[in-house]
Amino acid sequence: MLRPPPHLTRASAPPSTAPSGSANGMEVFGNGSGVPAGGRAYWQINAPSGVAILGAHTEGSGMITYGINSNMGWGGGFYWHGGGAQVHQGEIGYSSPPLFSTYFGWQIVCGWSTCSGNAKPGELSILGLEIEAAEGAGPSVSPAPGSLGSATGWVRSWWPVADGPTGACQLTASLGGVSVSQPVNEPSNQTAWHQCPAALFAQSFNTASVSSGPSVPLVMWARDAAYDYTAHAYLSGSVTRPINIDNDPVSITLSGPADAPSTNGVQYVTAAATAGPSGVQSILCTVDGSPAQFYSGASAQVPVSGVGQHSVRCATENNAVDPSGAHGWSTWASRSLSIRQPTVSGIGFSKLVDAMLCRRVRERVKVRGRWVTVHRRHRLVPVRRPGHTKVVTVTRCHPRIARRTITVWSVVRRHGKRVRIAHQKTIRVVLMPHYTTRSAKRVPHGKATRINGWLGTLNGTAISGQTVRVLTAPDNGQGKFSQAAVTTTRSNGTWTAKLPAGPSRLIEAVYGGAATLEPSMSGQVHLVVPAKVELLSVSPTRVAWGGTVRIVGKLDGGYLPPGGALVRLRLGQGSGFTTYGVQEHVTGSR
Repeated sequence: MLRPPPHLTRASAPPSTAPSGSANGMEVFGNGSGVPAGGRAYWQINAPSGVAILGAHTEGSGMITYGINSNMGWGGGFYWHGGGAQVHQGEIGYSSPPLFSTYFGWQIVCGWSTCSGNAKPGELSILGLEIEAAEGAGPSVSPAPGSLGSATGWVRSWWPVADGPTGACQLTASLGGVSVSQPVNEPSNQTAWHQCPAALFAQSFNTASVSSGPSVPLVMWARDAAYDYTAHAYLSGSVTRPINIDNDPVSITLSGPADAPSTNGVQYVTAAATAGPSGVQSILCTVDGSPAQFYSGASAQVPVSGVGQHSVRCATENNAVDPSGAHGWSTWASRSLSIRQPTVSGIGFSKLVDAMLCRRVRERVKVRGRWVTVHRRHRLVPVRRPGHTKVVTVTRCHPRIARRTITVWSVVRRHGKRVRIAHQKTIRVVLMPHYTTRSAKRVPHGKATRINGWLGTLNGTAISGQTVRVLTAPDNGQGKFSQAAVTTTRSNGTWTAKLPAGPSRLIEAVYGGAATLEPSMSGQVHLVVPAKVELLSVSPTRVAWGGTVRIVGKLDGGYLPPGGALVRLRLGQGSGFTTYGVQEHVTGSR
């Protein structure tokens, strides 16, 4: 039951028909003269919408009546919807019967043809009145715009939990069973219809406090001051809204080649994103600091082209937003990609130009006359030398021509239709000059040698000023290469290195690459070094027939196979010799 004080409304009739007098507090009384029949003064209490007045009574001796319904010309009393009750002079209290009205009031009415408040006054004063009212329904709860309860889609981070109930005394909210808050406004003012504040309930709540997932229940509940004696409970209202929450981390990974030749065309870095239940909204990528490009979905192929060092940076966002509309973002992921021109490394022991026909010829050339200065009689005298002819040796080259068979297509008409027919055609092409080298060389034991090479791009452009390492390995099948020399390419891409004396070796050249050039490795060439056999001693120098001679020798070769080497001993005289014997599996140094 609500027990609000009366909200009083005074009659607003024309002065000629209204009873004279004044209203003070909760009084109505007659005054003046010449009030016509039916003229009235009154106070009326109007209940707010949704509230019905169930009863009213004065508090204690809270009523004063004078000249009412007592042959003074004045009538009056209490009234409500569908009924009323008279009061009489001298009554000091009143209690109404059970009511169900939207208003309650009291009045003084002139019952004679003319009433005079001066000669015969009338008064009805209410010093204290208690109104009992009932509310037809509990408070309604409606999420405020922009709050968590009104959000659509997926949400994340902090959100305001707000609603706007009217006259609610207690407000609570919970998300996924976790209490948001419970502000309590207990009834404190029983002199107003709305006995509890009607302020907006708003409090921020971190949605990360509950597990991510779809349809997490947001329950908002409110109760007011009205008490249902039948149900023995206060009137209340609630609303439940499903909220889609995603506070899970968002991540992205980049994969792809770290190095690629420019001849392979456009390279692609693959960006793969992961997110929580809301899924991936988009991927944002930038290449070498260029304007960012958005890619929809959870994966993207980022194109990278151009010779040089490239950097790709990507981040991703999910579909969950905070109140400002900001999505959940991952940290930036980076990946480097080097695109370089392929290079070609050549190596050999000599250089030959093979695509040109060149020969040295003797030609007669004409030398034009010219002026020279000579000393004659201690003076410098200009003398003109006459023109003449002389024979010189020159090198004449012309490109080598080769025949090639190609396929050409022509269009002819057959039976009224255009048909493409293939033909074989032989053409003459010019072979461009290039270098060829010997892949093997024989060097005497203990002698150094030179190795040559060339470094360039696939299209034949020479690369100058680059460091090339020359590696060698014993020709023993184990392939244990070590650095033997370091050299630098000339302006035409060629290089030369000196190899010290040593055993037979496999040789290769390695180019480590540069910012815009790919590394490369040459083929292998073979340096053959014959072993050296040396006789150290023969004893005795004279021996009888059938005696024994001891011969000591040395085999130098740098490498002896594990099973030993084969050494043959030849004896002879003059230019003739005879193989005397064979010593197998010679090991060590002698």
